Formats: sequence, C-alpha cells, structure tokens
Amino acid sequence: MSMTAVQDFLGKVSEDQALQNDLAKALEAENDRQAVTDLAKSKGYDFSPEELAAEVERRRQEVIQRQEAGELSDEELEAVAGGEFVATAVASAIIGSLGLSISSAQTTIGIFKPKW
Repeated sequence: MSMTAVQDFLGKVSEDQALQNDLAKALEAENDRQAVTDLAKSKGYDFSPEELAAEVERRRQEVIQRQEAGELSDEELEAVAGGEFVATAVASAIIGSLGLSISSAQTTIGIFKPKW
C-alpha cells in the first residue's frame, strides 16, 4: 500500500472514460471511500481508504492554497462564488489536477460530495 498507488490510480482516472464512470458509481455508494478503494484494487492499485482520504485532503488543501493565492481559474472561482466550494474542492482534489477541467469533471462525474 502506498500514496504512490493512490496517485497512480487517480492519474489513470484522468485518462480512462470508463474508469471515470466507474468512479462516479463508486462515489454514490453508502461507504464511498471503501467503494473507491475496492474499485482501485480491482484495477490493480493497492491502497487503503485512509491513504485515499489523505491524498484527497492533500489535493483539497492545494485548491484552498490556490484560492488564497488568487490562482483559481474563472471556472473554479464561479463555483466558489456559487457556494459549491466543497464539492468543487473535492472534484479538483480527485480529478481537477489530473488534466480534467472542473466543467468536464462535472459533466463526466457530476458534482459529487463524498461522505468523507
């Protein structure tokens, strides 16, 4: 188990439309953190739910730092102004920094709100 495996999995998500769809379904589960971890394991990525949560939190903090530094895109600023910051931060944390824009993430995966 490693943080590298989490990062590798999230990198694969950015490249694979089918995996993005699978991720969207996993995020709908009651225990979405475990569902995402199970999905990753089924694809050969071995990490714990805690490691997943830590990486998502790290990326969320990056979004917050970018916001405080005035480095958010117009798209991200609109989402923040519209009261969607938490969902946008999580979306950014999971896929925004992986080459997908927030709008494509919302279109592909929708605004999701992990329960963790």
